[in-house]
Amino acid sequence: MISSSKQLAFILDIDGCLSKEGVPISGSKEALHKLKSLQIPFVVCTNGGGQTESTRAERLSNTFDMKILSDQVILSHTPLQTEVVPRLKDSRVLIVGENCADVARAYGLHKAEGVREYGKRHPSLFPRRREQDAIQTDDTDDPVKAILIFEDAEDLGESLQLFLDVLLTNGNPSGPRVLVDNEDAKQEVEVWFTNPDLVYSGLAVHPRLTQGSYRMCLETLYQSATSSSTSTSYYSLKSKKQSTSDQGRTLIATTVGKPTPLTGKTALSKLLAQCSPNTKERDLEIGLWVIIPIQMLHLQPQWVGIHA
Repeated sequence: MISSSKQLAFILDIDGCLSKEGVPISGSKEALHKLKSLQIPFVVCTNGGGQTESTRAERLSNTFDMKILSDQVILSHTPLQTEVVPRLKDSRVLIVGENCADVARAYGLHKAEGVREYGKRHPSLFPRRREQDAIQTDDTDDPVKAILIFEDAEDLGESLQLFLDVLLTNGNPSGPRVLVDNEDAKQEVEVWFTNPDLVYSGLAVHPRLTQGSYRMCLETLYQSATSSSTSTSYYSLKSKKQSTSDQGRTLIATTVGKPTPLTGKTALSKLLAQCSPNTKERDLEIGLWVIIPIQMLHLQPQWVGIHA
């Protein structure tokens, strides 16, 4: 039983819960309309991205024949607006995902560059895609401060190569590989993934790889690149003295997206914004836990701050 003093609220998964391949699942449209008529706060979330929240809100509004606001939409990269943008708004950041640099710039990351944009300024890093009018640049005075994976890479090979170049040089591929040559050097480039899933279910018969799998690839390559114990090391010609250690370094990276705590934090913030001014997080906990079937949302109770 839910206490009458508690504020009911919903966190709803879009993909596979409200809709599938953009088509509403039976009963979902009626449920959303009911929530709106009863003025019950709700947010919709997805581990998809590649667009602004306002664009997705417009699409969802058309799908469900009702007005859904951008503040009710949580995309995979939505948490970056509060966790990254305030700190790095004026820093150079490398963005992964088709057209996602535009989204990053809309968020306020003024020096956001997509993989293709960055590669054009550094044509030697991935020569298979060398542009005829490309000019090699030196970023010593303006290094990359973060790699932000907004969406699946257009070309995973190209992206992994640039990731390593940026990471191992602490943001300036024209400079030395400080994380290889200096065991006292620290990783300075932040890495943010926005989807913890290893695979997803699409139109193909079998699951498709996504960001969780790509993180595993990068972790393995990063460790190998800074290790001297493997003959197949990325830098196989470096001596043991030059490498960081026999075991290599462990990548320091953060992942957001459901069901991570940072995305849960974002969801709670957006729900509270729809409630009366004096509503606190503790007023929503039982409502969230009781009224949301966890198996339906594919979430764990800890995701919404509930410890059952």
